[in-house]
Amino acid sequence: MNDERVNEGRAVSHRAYWLCQFTGWGVFTLYVLSMSLIYSGFHLRAVISIIAFDGGFCPLATHTLRLWMRRQGWPSLPIARLLPRVAVAGLLLATLLTSLVMLLIVLTAPDARLRDINAGAVVGTLFVFVIAIGGWLAIYFGVLARRRQRALEINALQLEVVAHDARLRSLESQLNPHFLFNCLNSVRALIVEDPARAQTMVTRLAELLRYSLNTDRAETVTLDEELQAVNDYLSLERVRFEERLSIDVAIDPGARTAHVPRMLVLTLVENAMKHGIAHLPSGGGLRIGATIAGGELHLEVANSGTLPHDAVGTGVGLGNARERLRLLYGASASLTLTARDSRTVVAALSLPAKAPTASRVTDLPPAAAEATA
Repeated sequence: MNDERVNEGRAVSHRAYWLCQFTGWGVFTLYVLSMSLIYSGFHLRAVISIIAFDGGFCPLATHTLRLWMRRQGWPSLPIARLLPRVAVAGLLLATLLTSLVMLLIVLTAPDARLRDINAGAVVGTLFVFVIAIGGWLAIYFGVLARRRQRALEINALQLEVVAHDARLRSLESQLNPHFLFNCLNSVRALIVEDPARAQTMVTRLAELLRYSLNTDRAETVTLDEELQAVNDYLSLERVRFEERLSIDVAIDPGARTAHVPRMLVLTLVENAMKHGIAHLPSGGGLRIGATIAGGELHLEVANSGTLPHDAVGTGVGLGNARERLRLLYGASASLTLTARDSRTVVAALSLPAKAPTASRVTDLPPAAAEATA
């Protein structure tokens, strides 16, 4: 895919280059023709010579100069080393073209016009070609500099996306051991006293791990898919807490198709259990609710318990959850943890209902194709 886009970019750049070549020299040819007609009148051979030389030979001459400069590595030189080289090359090419014009006049002009070839005519022609070649070189290296700058910006963006993706994967890799550690502790507690329940927990744990280690590695999943994993997790906790845990799930039908970051809701539920209900001797209740409003998903996980007094007690899970939301949605998503009353803590999540359209490196414009003109 990238190779195709690079080739397409080079083809577009190649066409644009030749279009500019012939457009620029075409305008120059019209200027020379108009000056010739004004000062010398109409001469068919002179008109043909001007069109052939200025409109045909000059584009080929500057194209040859371009190839030679690229072969010498001039486009990559610093400005201090480039300018004197370009000035000398432009002057030499202008001198060559002036000499060829004088020779062409001798070969094509009537004998009566040979007297017009004098120092003033030579200097004037040289001056015109110096201006034309100088303008061509300025435009060429100006375009190259702009494309080089754009390539650097694209490369910087590519590095940023790679770092973004690596950071996101790192956060996800921190979550999986977090869940695994807590679930294995629960299994260990039941292996001796209730093997049947331990076996049930292992089955649920396998389902949970299959979800978290899904090879698809999509950054987001539908809320319905996420809730299936939440159900597996809560099935594990039901075995551990038995009648001390009550669960209420109220999800609007339209909210089930909304997209959420993988394992994010699971993180909120696990945090509610670990930092809330697990500390209550008599257990408590957990409620999960979700609605859609204005194109946004609003989800709440409420649990029995109290909010820690140290403003930090949100756990590693919630810290990672907030960072993942920032990476995926920027300022469009929020996650808050507040005390609804003295006995209830609520984690409130708000984010766009549609999956984020994060850029990928393979989707970026091919920088190499932009800098080859």
